Parts: sequence; C-alpha cells; structure tokens
Amino acid sequence: MPSKLTESKSKLKSKTTGPEPTVEQQLETLQPLTSSNHNSSSNSSSNFNPGNFSHEGQNLPTFDPSQFLANNLFADSSTLPKTSKVEADKAIQSIQEKRETLRIVGTNLQLNTDALKVGSLSEKMSQAAIDYSSSKIGTNIKLINLEAQKVNYAIAGSKLGQVSEKLNHENITLEGLRLETDQRRRFWQEKYNLGESRIAQVQLAKYQLDAKIGAIEAEAESVD
Repeated sequence: MPSKLTESKSKLKSKTTGPEPTVEQQLETLQPLTSSNHNSSSNSSSNFNPGNFSHEGQNLPTFDPSQFLANNLFADSSTLPKTSKVEADKAIQSIQEKRETLRIVGTNLQLNTDALKVGSLSEKMSQAAIDYSSSKIGTNIKLINLEAQKVNYAIAGSKLGQVSEKLNHENITLEGLRLETDQRRRFWQEKYNLGESRIAQVQLAKYQLDAKIGAIEAEAESVD
C-alpha cells in the first residue's frame, strides 16, 4: 500500500509541473489509490469495516481521510488532487443538477409510496366493509331465527291451549260419566227397591189369601 501511495503522489507531482489537470483526470488519478486502500483494508482484516462494504454485489465507493491528511503542516503535503474554482463550480453545478434530478425521483417515489399507502387504506376499508356486511347478514339471520322462534313459541302456546281445551273436554266427559254412574246406581237401587216392594206385596197378598182361605175352611168346619 505505501508503494501505491507514493506512486500516486509522484503522478500528482508530475501533473502539477505540466498544465493544470482537469477534474476528470484528478479523479482518475485518485481512484486507483482509493481502490488499493479498499483492497488492502479488506485483505488485512476480516473484521467488518464501516468505511468499506458491499451491498448485494455493489461495491460502494468510500473515502478514507487518513490517506489524504497533510503530513507536513508547513507545506503542501496532502495527496488530494488540485481543482480550480471554475472547474469545481462547474462540477458542483453539474452534481447539484443531478441531485435535483434525484430530488424529483425521490419526490415521485414518495408520491407513489403515499399512493400505495392510501390504496392499502382503501383495501382495508373495503375489507372492513365486507366484514361489516358479513356481520350484518349474520345479525339479520339471527333476527330471522328469533322471529321464527317467536312463531314456534306462538304455535306451541296454541297447541298448549288446544290440549288444555281437550283436557277440559275430557274432564267434562269424566264428570258426566261420574254423574251417570251415580244415576245408574240410583236407578238400579230404585229398581231393586221396586222389586223388593213387589215381592213384599206378593207375600202380603199371599198371606191375606191364606188367611181368607183359613177363615173359609174354619167356617166350613163349624157348619159341619
């Protein structure tokens, strides 16, 4: 790594003796140095270095300030390339315009993100509406079942009333049968009494007849 740094320094010094290098030339001169620093740091340690990393196969450029520090504070000892104010202003203007382009892209991305978020809210609202409709249908079904149960309850009450009336009818029939039983009992009792009375009359008539016959026989004997 020191040899590459020295080589980059010599290239920069050789360029300073000639015409003023452009920004592109200076960046091309600086790129091998940063790349070599990146490779050296990667080979020297397996630990993660927050200044040098790759993301999904993309090697991201890094800046290591230690490679460009001025070792001699009393001289132009930094290895940074030189850039004129005009070239710097031009490059910064170009970069700024690119950043404005990125600002447009970022704003559109934010717009699309917000649109998707609103769309997600719309879908959630639709899902909530479906859930509400489903719950409403379930409520209506329960109301219909409730009305059906009320009808069944009324039918059961009507049937209970009919059975109660039938019970009254049967009780009336039972009472009638009981009265008829008593009537039949009295009928047969009277019939029995009548029979006994007739028997008594027949016996009395027979007794009277026997008495008359006896009297007649007694008179007849007295006459003889």
